[in-house]
Amino acid sequence: MNISEIAKLAGVSPSAVSRYLNNGYISEEKKEAIRKVIEDTGYTPSQSAQAMRTKRHNLIGVIVPRLSSESVSRMVDGITEGLRGTRYNILLANTYNSLDKELDFLNIFSNNIVDGIILIGTMFSRKHHEILKNYPKPIVVLAQCEKKYSSVYYDDFGAAHTVTSHLAEIGCKNIACIHCTAKDKSAGKARLDGFLKALEDAGLPFYPELTAESNFNMEGGYGAMKKIFESGKSFDGVFCATDTIALGARNFLSEQGLRIGEDIKLAGVGDSKMSKYLTPPMTTIRLHYKTGGLEACRMMINKLNGKNSSDEKIRLGYEFIIRQSTQVR
Repeated sequence: MNISEIAKLAGVSPSAVSRYLNNGYISEEKKEAIRKVIEDTGYTPSQSAQAMRTKRHNLIGVIVPRLSSESVSRMVDGITEGLRGTRYNILLANTYNSLDKELDFLNIFSNNIVDGIILIGTMFSRKHHEILKNYPKPIVVLAQCEKKYSSVYYDDFGAAHTVTSHLAEIGCKNIACIHCTAKDKSAGKARLDGFLKALEDAGLPFYPELTAESNFNMEGGYGAMKKIFESGKSFDGVFCATDTIALGARNFLSEQGLRIGEDIKLAGVGDSKMSKYLTPPMTTIRLHYKTGGLEACRMMINKLNGKNSSDEKIRLGYEFIIRQSTQVR
């Protein structure tokens, strides 16, 4: 079947069928006639032919740092849900935390494979800005706030400040911090800044030997906690930039015979599924990752439909969840 045959069976012109397939204006009577013929014949329009006619592929590219991350998977869930009922599908690109791979995908996607890109960013380099300066496709950045692009991001500073302030309020005097690279402006720099400001507000000292940088996995958290422990400086509370890092840290502390929630108070960020099933369950911050995906999807659909050409910014809030890893006994 082709458009001409569909038009003949429906008793309309081929241009009317074309308008129907491309969401153009058509009378309800003709729309119903075409719909019935398509339904009866099982006709499926050629994706490649449609793309040639409309310059649209009905694909949104989503570039992610790693699919194994629970926070990333929840953001992707939100994007996927937001696309439900639209004509768009998702095309995922996993960079495995490689900035070079991220740049490669941006270059690949610029060549008419997708209609727009949602970038779940971690670090923006000079090369990113060079590529995106005259980028031919609409861009939405998720999980980072970038001045020049529509962005959905989280209150990382506030989250870290809230957790650290809680540790101070329950009596912790020497609070350690396992943070991420400052090149990551959100999970890295903003959360470290929130930690430092909370210490200042509580009148507590900052000890450089009680801080260590980790990557985004449990092994990194374990190694960073080991480094802090072996510095010899005593501590009674630990703030970790992510729940995953906190899992590694608590494994090391448990191996030293220290009791989480009693000898050491420990908290993270992210409200991972594991955090509430640990013994004891872990205090954390719930960031609305799925909502972020939904909002990024909404921004992108609006851009593609010409409803919003400006660079919109949305900062999402958080929920503080106190569990037994920081409860006073």
